[in-house]
Amino acid sequence: MLRGSRPDGVILQHAPGRTVLSDFPDVAMPTPESEIALIQAFADTTVIGMTINHERLSDDEISAAIVDFQRRLSIPVTDALTRPVEDLVTMVVTAFPTLRPLVPAGTG
Repeated sequence: MLRGSRPDGVILQHAPGRTVLSDFPDVAMPTPESEIALIQAFADTTVIGMTINHERLSDDEISAAIVDFQRRLSIPVTDALTRPVEDLVTMVVTAFPTLRPLVPAGTG
């Protein structure tokens, strides 16, 4: 799908509270680093940021994960459901500055 859709950028979703890959109990949860490498190897695109799936995480654990992954991956990281929408908007307009004029005031 990534090759066919030819996205200009991808936002990776990662669930650090999971130990296995969703419906595959025998498959260990991949690291964000391995997922980014796979995405960028299969498609002519860049991972512009990451969102956290916060299941099984406390608010403090979400905050710690955001800081840790931003440091490790050198990309913006947020939880789109528990953090301000502005964080996600900023992630996108930072990667694609030509979109900034389309963003309503106060949302990024």
